[in-house]
Amino acid sequence: MKGVLNINKLIKISEPSWSFAKNEGLIDLAVSYDISPYMFYKEHRFINMCSCSYLGLDTNPQILEGAIEGIKRAKSLHLTTARLRLYITMLGDLEEALSEHYSCEATAYISCSAASSAYLPLLASGMLTNDSKPTMIFDKQAHFSMIHIKPICADQTDVLTCEHNDIDYIETVCKRNSNVVYVGDGTYSVAGHAPIKELLRLQEKYGLTLYLDDSHGLSVTGKLGEGYIRENIPELNSKIVIVGSLAKAFGACGGVLMSGNKGLKDMLVRYGNSWSQYLNSAGIGGIMASLQIHRSEQLKRLQDAWWRNLQILDSRFNTTNKGVKTPIRIILLKSPEKAVEIAKRIFEKGYYVSAVFFPIVPQGKAGLRIMPRADVNEDEMTKFCDTVFEVCEDDLSS
Repeated sequence: MKGVLNINKLIKISEPSWSFAKNEGLIDLAVSYDISPYMFYKEHRFINMCSCSYLGLDTNPQILEGAIEGIKRAKSLHLTTARLRLYITMLGDLEEALSEHYSCEATAYISCSAASSAYLPLLASGMLTNDSKPTMIFDKQAHFSMIHIKPICADQTDVLTCEHNDIDYIETVCKRNSNVVYVGDGTYSVAGHAPIKELLRLQEKYGLTLYLDDSHGLSVTGKLGEGYIRENIPELNSKIVIVGSLAKAFGACGGVLMSGNKGLKDMLVRYGNSWSQYLNSAGIGGIMASLQIHRSEQLKRLQDAWWRNLQILDSRFNTTNKGVKTPIRIILLKSPEKAVEIAKRIFEKGYYVSAVFFPIVPQGKAGLRIMPRADVNEDEMTKFCDTVFEVCEDDLSS
């Protein structure tokens, strides 16, 4: 299958559900922070149970203070010159610290999407593979931040799409082509993990290049918060790139591209969306502060609290990813309309959950997306589960 992105079709299918959700007051809400883990929507106090801040670090005082100190140190919020020409000293310090922490060659980005849009077109061009253009395979459930780059890559080389985690298909392509790239998530939103051991086997046998976005996995597992993929790769080689979010569970902002290729950064800075802005001084300061947390005993306490809350949820509902150390759960329901109706009732009782439908989940499915946080205590998590069960007991999808 060629790398075609049909935005027109996507919008036409999903727009009725989005419009219904907005009319019911479930999206496009301007909120403010209260004492963690609470927030306010107007005068309504609630807990956000679909936050990507899985470890609850988005309000961490140490990280907030780090952001302030970053501005003070730089004496500027941002150096508005292309990184190719000038960059603040703090950015170099940050990338050295990230490289040491994750045992890699790290390049920092303003977002994971910016990292993907920098790297993947370069890879498709053949400039990173000795002028040999690779055959690129995108997993069907790869995140949109990678999927939207497929047409750009397809302008330069052959782009294929495989069914989710289809190792047999990937191996078949490897047998027919000497230069193959696989693109997917390390930790998926609703579909578990990438089969990393099998992918590494294909790399050893055929030289398969791997590009994996582990944004949902970074920080929540691993002694240093390495995430699922980095945990399972003893050493990054020149044919593996991992992207991870420094927002989400990490608690700061931006993203990091990890590689075993020491010469890659120069190519990325010069030719990979070199016009894009890089992290500002506040963001860099916040990331450096979070790194200190990642090197302390506090990280394990947060990881344990996060996993405890996931287990409480899993013990009550037949969720997607049940029992798997991934941060997102979906309770399946009968229709998008029913998901919105139930989410609204749960919000009225003090908890915000996300009603999900296509394109977040496959067409024809719907449900409640729930992401437990480490800063929600055990009693509150149990109370939340009681509330969800009370509201949707009669509407759970079989």
